[in-house]
Amino acid sequence: MAGEAILVGDVGGTNVRFALAYPEGGRLTLSDIWKRRAVDFRGFADAMDAFLTETGAKPDGAALGLAGVVANDRVHLINSGWHVALADVRGRIGGKRLAAVNDFVAMARAAPDLDDEGLEPIRSGVRDPQGSAAVGGPGTGFGIAILRRIKAGWMVIGGEGGHQAYAPQTPLEWEVAQAMRRRGGDVSIELVAAGAGFEATRDCLAEVMGVGARAMSPGEVISAALAGDEFAAAFCRLRAATVMTAMGNLALVCNASGGVYIAGGVARHLAPWLDEPDALARFNGRGPHAPMLERFQISLIVSDAAPLLGAAHLWLDERERGWL
Repeated sequence: MAGEAILVGDVGGTNVRFALAYPEGGRLTLSDIWKRRAVDFRGFADAMDAFLTETGAKPDGAALGLAGVVANDRVHLINSGWHVALADVRGRIGGKRLAAVNDFVAMARAAPDLDDEGLEPIRSGVRDPQGSAAVGGPGTGFGIAILRRIKAGWMVIGGEGGHQAYAPQTPLEWEVAQAMRRRGGDVSIELVAAGAGFEATRDCLAEVMGVGARAMSPGEVISAALAGDEFAAAFCRLRAATVMTAMGNLALVCNASGGVYIAGGVARHLAPWLDEPDALARFNGRGPHAPMLERFQISLIVSDAAPLLGAAHLWLDERERGWL
């Protein structure tokens, strides 16, 4: 494919994905989409080299969404253990321009440009195209970002909100939280809702429910829940309630009149439980501000390409205005 090519990457705790993005006429096209397991490589550089070798790509720049904090030209990906030196990445692309951001910053930047194929409705509502938007959800970790529309375009504010303290609200949730605290360490939103905390949450819920050890995989839990298994359904509802509570908090913080977008692989598996009345009540339940949250449109991002497209948009944003 001719034209300017941007190497784009979505680097999470479980998978690493690359592609080439081609901007043309205000739209982006992806090619050479490549996905591998992070554990199959010693580090990020090996994965990037494999993509460049297999595709023969010679990009005009690179944009990466990385599941960690970008600081001092380095990124530590907590859930994979990788350390990424951005100077090394620039060297691998011939010193061309690199945009490196948190993976949920890239996911957030894509949200307003996704079409109906990339989104599934959780709840209809009012969406102000000029309003702020909240983006977050569980994958291996729990990412959070806020979109703000300004004169220069979209501005994305990222953070590590998934590590906020878990907020139990029902007797069952309090008991689960206490069981997790007995095991040591902080009990965060990420621990309860995301892939990194799957076994701890599963085992503590089984302890609280008195059902004995349940050595079930994530896929087995989802299948059992859909088949009516009481424990598995309780597990999925616990996680869905945690996600919707966290997203309601984020929507309140940024007044998300531009929409609420839930993302992440775990979130997609939880889709059957995210729109249940109890889960929506956890999103809305903010006292005098409940009517405001009840108006917000909530969507589930189902596009695998979203973080890749978002990274490319950010690369173009930086080139146009000189900052992100």
